[in-house]
Amino acid sequence: MKILLIQLRRIGDVVMCTPAVRSVRKAYPDAVIHFLTEPPADQVLQYNPFINKIITLQKDAHFMSRPKLISQFRKEKYDLVIDFHNNPSSGWFTFLTGAKKSVGKYHKLRKYFYTHTVKTGKYFYTAYSKLSLLEETGIEPIFTKIDFFISDKERHFAKNFLNTLGIKENEKIVTVSPVSRQPYKVWPEENFAEICDYLIERYKVKILFIYGPGEEHFIEDVKSMMNNDTLPLYPPISLSETRAVFEKAVMHIGNDNGPMHIAISSGIPTVAIFGRPMAARWTPPDSDINAGIEYDPGCKKNCTYPECGLECLKLITTKRVIDEIENIIKNEELL
Repeated sequence: MKILLIQLRRIGDVVMCTPAVRSVRKAYPDAVIHFLTEPPADQVLQYNPFINKIITLQKDAHFMSRPKLISQFRKEKYDLVIDFHNNPSSGWFTFLTGAKKSVGKYHKLRKYFYTHTVKTGKYFYTAYSKLSLLEETGIEPIFTKIDFFISDKERHFAKNFLNTLGIKENEKIVTVSPVSRQPYKVWPEENFAEICDYLIERYKVKILFIYGPGEEHFIEDVKSMMNNDTLPLYPPISLSETRAVFEKAVMHIGNDNGPMHIAISSGIPTVAIFGRPMAARWTPPDSDINAGIEYDPGCKKNCTYPECGLECLKLITTKRVIDEIENIIKNEELL
């Protein structure tokens, strides 16, 4: 049995596939499972024990490289392809594999790419919504947490990394990620500055900002508005190293972004601020430690962005976020 799973694009999207990956492996313990994705999201699956091979599609690759990839797919002779991404490119890849059975989300213009289509919507949380594709194949879905496996190498890195930044063994860290490349996901920097100052002054924690290449300006803006010092900036680290750093933190606070999903996978409490996306789609349901905060000015279900003032983000108050942080701190006895 040879199976190909497809999820392109962003980090969070790939992380959300991991309960489905676990489900496929349980259903077919002896199968060869491949996963097609794009960098840097492939790092999410680097140590995943349920996947035999990761195939990467370079975003800026020359179009002539795609026929080579398709030829590779044809040679693999997949028995089953499951397209979690469900856009024209992934649908076309699925069709050209020539798999005996292929599954994708129903779309009137792309239904011919697959041998079987599914109308998703049975589950609202994105990780569980992806499981609905498995049900069409007879695979029993496992409703479990999202996965991001790492090795001792990354954990050793995290320990040395924090030592280099000046963190002592008994000091508590709160990670903060005020970054996003999407304007409709960026809560105002001055709000993050206020939250950070509050945590430093009330709980004497160390604030460690989490960011990627080219995102340093978000951090510099927040720091410039703060009254207290934070841990220094550093050269960006890998996703796997970031995942290891989260294990050393007591809580993560940030925008709806890749680091937020990685933090959730690490098992630490999280507080996420949501703009355009619906919080329930990206926050584990019935979780006591993962909070998604949003404000609906009446248009979230019928979003008109960019023809709006992003009131859904700007009208989320720092008090509301602090109250949620305090609830988690109290209930989990964190600080």
